[in-house]
Amino acid sequence: MRYLISLTLLASSVPVLAQSPPAPVAAAPVAAASPALIQRTNEVVAVLNGEGDLAATFAPEFLAQVPPAAMRQLSGQIAGQLGRALRIEQLVPRDANSGSAVVAYERGKARIRVAVGADGKIAGLLISGIEPAASAALTSIDAIAGEFRKLPGRTAFVVESLDRAPARGAPTAAQVAPDSALAIGSSFKLVILAELVRQIDAHQRTWDDVVTLDGHELPGGGYTQKPAGTRVPLRELAEAMIKVSDNSATDLLLFTLGRERVEAMAAQLGWRSPLDRPFLGTMEAFKLKGVGGGALGTRYLAANLAGKRRLLAGEVAAAPGSAIGSLFADGKPVRIDTLEWFASPRELVAAMRWFKDHATPAGVEARRILAINAGPLAGMADTFSYIGYKGGSEPGVISMTLLLHDKAGHWTALSAGWNNPAAAVDELIFTALVRRAAQLVAQ
Repeated sequence: MRYLISLTLLASSVPVLAQSPPAPVAAAPVAAASPALIQRTNEVVAVLNGEGDLAATFAPEFLAQVPPAAMRQLSGQIAGQLGRALRIEQLVPRDANSGSAVVAYERGKARIRVAVGADGKIAGLLISGIEPAASAALTSIDAIAGEFRKLPGRTAFVVESLDRAPARGAPTAAQVAPDSALAIGSSFKLVILAELVRQIDAHQRTWDDVVTLDGHELPGGGYTQKPAGTRVPLRELAEAMIKVSDNSATDLLLFTLGRERVEAMAAQLGWRSPLDRPFLGTMEAFKLKGVGGGALGTRYLAANLAGKRRLLAGEVAAAPGSAIGSLFADGKPVRIDTLEWFASPRELVAAMRWFKDHATPAGVEARRILAINAGPLAGMADTFSYIGYKGGSEPGVISMTLLLHDKAGHWTALSAGWNNPAAAVDELIFTALVRRAAQLVAQ
C-alpha cells in the first residue's frame, strides 16, 4: 500500500532559518564537501521549520516531483515530535556533492541525506530517521514495549532471537500481543518473495525469466505506464517490490507466480488469518475498498471463499481503476479490519526466519533484495552486519519487520504493528520506537 514517505521515500524536500543566518556546519570531514553542499545542507534547517526560499534551495526537477505542500506537511509532522530545527551538527560528505548530516532539534535530532546537482541546488533529500529525545531516553526493550502499549488503537510488538529455534511458546525478549493478527499493509509482499524463491528452488523459474506486459491495467508503480510487450525480469520486479514497495511490480509477480501458490506459501510460513484467503493483489484491495463507495467490498465480504474468488475473477477484474475514486484522499482509515492483509508480529518474524534459514542460492539472493532498503534503520549500516526490512502503511495502518545480524554474530528479528480504525497513525512516533528498539538490540 502507501509507504512511509516521511522516512523512506521522501527523496527531495527542504531550506534555512529566515530570522538568523544558517548555523555553521560543525567540524567533520567537511574539507571534501563542496561549498554548495555545505550551503544547501544548512538551508535544510529552514525548510524543516517551514521557512526558506524553496526555489533558491531546490533544483527545478526536485520541486516538480515534490510539491511544497507535501514538504510543509512533513516538516510540520516532524516539528510536532521534535520542536524547532536548530542547526546542522554534523555533515559527513560521501563525495563533493552529496553526504549525510544530523539536524539538531529542540527535542531530538533527525538524520538526512543531501545531494546537490550541477546547478548547485538540492536534487535529492532523504530524511532517513528521526530520534526524539523521549525515545532516546528509553533504555530497555521492555520500556519500548511499554510505549507501544500506550498508543491508541491496537498495537503488537515482538523481538525474538533467531540464533536457534525456540521451543513453542517460549518467551521472547519483549512482546506486546505478539500473536495478534493486525493489518500489515505492504508487509504482505514478504510472502510473494518467499514463493518466488520456492519456485526458483524447484526449478520452475529463474531470476532471469521475464514477464511480458499485456496491457492489463496495473496499480500505481514503475510499470503502470509501460507499453504492452515490455519484458521485465523477475529479479527486477522483486527488487522494485521490496525496495520501493512498487505495487505494479507486486501484482505482476503475484499473478505470474499464482495466487493459490502464494496462499500455500503463506500457510507454510505459518500465517493463519482466514482473511488472507483469497490473497489479494493491491489493485484488487483498492477496488474492494473504493468501487461504489465500498459496495463492492461489502458484497465480497459477504461471500464464501469460492464466491470471493469468482468476484475477483469477474466483477473486480472488470472494474476500471478509475472507479476506485479518491481513496485515502482524506487521510482516514478505510476498512482496515476486513479488507487488508493480516499477520501477527510472530508470523512476520517466522517469515524473516524462513529467509534467514534459506541457504539456497535463491534464498541468498532474496536476502540481498531484502537488504536494499533498510527502512527505519537507514544510516545504521555500521551498527549491523546485515539489515533486512519490509514494512507497509496506509491510513490507520503501519507495520515494520526487520531481520538483523549484529556485529557479535547474533541474528534477531523485530516486528511491530499498529492499527487504529479511528484515525491515521503517527508514523514518526512508531518509526522512532522501532529504530530505538533496534539500537537496543545492537547493544
